[in-house]
Amino acid sequence: MMDRASKIFFIIDHIDPLGQGVFKDGDQIFFIPKTLPGETGHALVVKSKKNIHFCRLLTLENKSPIRSTPSCPHFENCPGCHFLHTDYQSELSFKEASFARMLSPLGTPVFSTVAAPARLGYRNRVQLHYSRKQKKLGYVQGKENKILPAPGCQIIRPELKSAFDRIQADWEKEATKARRPKGHVELYLTKDEQVNVSWNKSYAEGGFTQVNEEMNNALISELSKSLERLKFESALDLFGGDGNLAKALPSATQVSHIDLYPEDKGPDFHSHNLFDESALGEFQAKSSQASYGLFLIDPPRAGFRLINQWVEAFKPKYLAYVSCHPQTMVRDLRELKTPHRILETKMLDLFPSTFHFEAMTLVELQ
Repeated sequence: MMDRASKIFFIIDHIDPLGQGVFKDGDQIFFIPKTLPGETGHALVVKSKKNIHFCRLLTLENKSPIRSTPSCPHFENCPGCHFLHTDYQSELSFKEASFARMLSPLGTPVFSTVAAPARLGYRNRVQLHYSRKQKKLGYVQGKENKILPAPGCQIIRPELKSAFDRIQADWEKEATKARRPKGHVELYLTKDEQVNVSWNKSYAEGGFTQVNEEMNNALISELSKSLERLKFESALDLFGGDGNLAKALPSATQVSHIDLYPEDKGPDFHSHNLFDESALGEFQAKSSQASYGLFLIDPPRAGFRLINQWVEAFKPKYLAYVSCHPQTMVRDLRELKTPHRILETKMLDLFPSTFHFEAMTLVELQ
């Protein structure tokens, strides 16, 4: 068994779905962020579990020809971005390879890619963590449980920069006022372009929105194009939020939205916890709709384990499944009991510079 803080020599074989370089030595597997295929060097093991080791890059001996100088001064240590040490086309290639592997349980359907117009300056929401003991504010390095200050972070929208800079200067006053040894602050741009700052409240305290507005519009546009050739008159918008995906529907579509709403949003918005098995019966009891032509599904990262119950109850002709965690989308679609076929799949890069991306799959049920 390898001890923590062991130094290892590596040769990177490939990039994993989390944007990490992978090195294998016999049955030992090492994950090394900020590396590229073919690179060699030394890394420090910071956490191990059996034969799995998580490392921090120390030195590079042989660099990849696709390596480039990161535009962000914090990139080498920051956990926020994963691909700024290479060009954007290479980043997309790594993501496409990961997505293809994820799709293999579905028969590896062919997919198209929608690239982002900008790698930086797109996030309309960011969360920073503070520790009064560490005397630091920044992003959390998960494996080492440390906070990395990143006052020069370049991924945020320009409109947030002034407030972001003020927080860097004044966070200790706010932390002292809150009387909490550690906590977080969220900075976000509202729909009316106002800058809000929220201390030690739940994530997306002002209401969930996609962090990349430009790519969210691209997502809605792509979904609209995918749906325009289908015939349906009604839609059930599961995990519908404020009706973001429903903007892609034809204007004549009769649509009902379901999510866990803290307040009444109108007659077409129904508040239910979709992770609770009782939600289906509760909705059926008050709904006059016996079936829906289309399900729009956009769940959190956990996916939608109860998808079969809802499909059986309302017998939709089509599913449009959008996911920020494609592995759970693949799991849910693979577990569909109703005979079906995949009409199309897309990868949309809503989170450039990171290993995250959005996926969309359109399914016809038989």
